[in-house]
Parts: sequence; C-alpha cells; structure tokens
Amino acid sequence: MNSTIRPTNQLCIIIAAIATSLVIAAAPSMSRADAWELRTVDEEVPGTREIEAGNPEKAIRISKARLSATHPALRVAVLTNLCIGHILIRDFDQAEQYCDQAAAWSFERTVTHNNRGVLKALQGDYAAASQDFSIAANVGCFGACNASMRGPQNRPRPTARRNLEKTETRVAELKDATDAHRVAARAE
Repeated sequence: MNSTIRPTNQLCIIIAAIATSLVIAAAPSMSRADAWELRTVDEEVPGTREIEAGNPEKAIRISKARLSATHPALRVAVLTNLCIGHILIRDFDQAEQYCDQAAAWSFERTVTHNNRGVLKALQGDYAAASQDFSIAANVGCFGACNASMRGPQNRPRPTARRNLEKTETRVAELKDATDAHRVAARAE
C-alpha cells in the first residue's frame, strides 16, 4: 500500500510544481496595462486626446504644462491624464503621485480610484487595488451597487467592476499557486 501511495505523492508533487511554475510564469504577462482598463474623465482637457491616441509621452508634456493654469474644477482631469500617462510608460513612482492627487478630489472618484487601482495591480498590491476598485464600483451607491443592473458597459462603474473581478481572480490564482507550493513542500 505504501508503494502505491508513494508514486502518487510524487506525481502530486510534480503536478503541483508544474502548476506553480505555470502560474508564476504567467503572472508577468497578466500584469500588462492592456489587461487592466484605464479611464479618462468625461471632461476633455489638454492631453486627453493624446492619451486616447496612445501617445502618453506627449500627453504628459501637455498636461504638465497646463496643470497649474487649469481651472480648479478641471484639475482632476489633468491629474488623471498624468496618472494614466505615467502608468502607460511604466513610471509607477510618478504615476502614484498623480493618481493620489487625483483621488484626493471629491469628484470623479470612480475614474480616479479605478486608475489608482490599476496602478496598484500593476505594482502587485492586489489588496490595495481591490480596495480602490471597490470604491470606484460603489461610488454614489447606498450599500453595494447592484452589478446585475445593465447599462452601458463602457462607463466608469462597469469598468471598475471588471477590474475588481480581475483582481479577485488574480488573488485566487496566487492563493492556489501558494497552496499548491505548500502541498508540494509538505510532501517532500
């Protein structure tokens, strides 16, 4: 009986090691910006078209030049462009500064928290990302928003819900990989 269990344990260890390797190898490809959905605010400000056209460097230059001259009511849109631009060029330190400044404003919370959540997810901080996505998905709701309510899926709240679901999936995948690694380690 021990001889049958032993090969099975070895097979389980091998399968767990392979599964762990696949999850770890796939993790960097899952963290690309295209896997997460960034949003600009509805109000167009200088730099918005450049972000939407895929030219983050130009958007950053324009937005930085206009930030101090922008009316306070539109400043969050410029900060959002700077946040997105720096995320797209993978300058996460600068992105964090602009995302935090944008999220500090009391309006456009859905967009700003969604974008900061994307930044946190790209940095591997899924707990903070999940918190930001939850805020974004529930802004203006009494209790939790009803996810079954159908509306335009290209709006900020559904975008935040999709990002939240991706975060929850990543957390579950990482937990499964960690659990598989622990099982393999115990079997050895």
